[in-house]
Amino acid sequence: MPDLIDWFTGRTSVERCEGDGLDLAIRTIKGLVERTFRCRKAAPKTSDIHYEEILEFIQEGLPQYYSYTTRVKTYEDRNGVPQAEIRIAGTMGLSRRMNKYNPLDIALSIRTETPRLSANR
Repeated sequence: MPDLIDWFTGRTSVERCEGDGLDLAIRTIKGLVERTFRCRKAAPKTSDIHYEEILEFIQEGLPQYYSYTTRVKTYEDRNGVPQAEIRIAGTMGLSRRMNKYNPLDIALSIRTETPRLSANR
């Protein structure tokens, strides 16, 4: 069910999922093979990232000793183009159970980019 912001921006077919680990993010990205992504933490390239590069960043670039929680929101924008927002939160040690702030925690946001139209159209 879309919230108020989704309704104002014209998003339809809004689905939200949450899971432990990185599997949900990996499945979502593999379902959007033809799309490009943007992620601020994937320096030096932060936009126009191909799905193989973002998968490599998630699988090899994120530390394995963190506990990850993944939230995925998929929807169709007002033009009917499928979009996805992936939020990954990595916690270390007791900060997750104690609900305390830890400066070593990781927060990562990955979004699909709007496909560009070809110039000959």
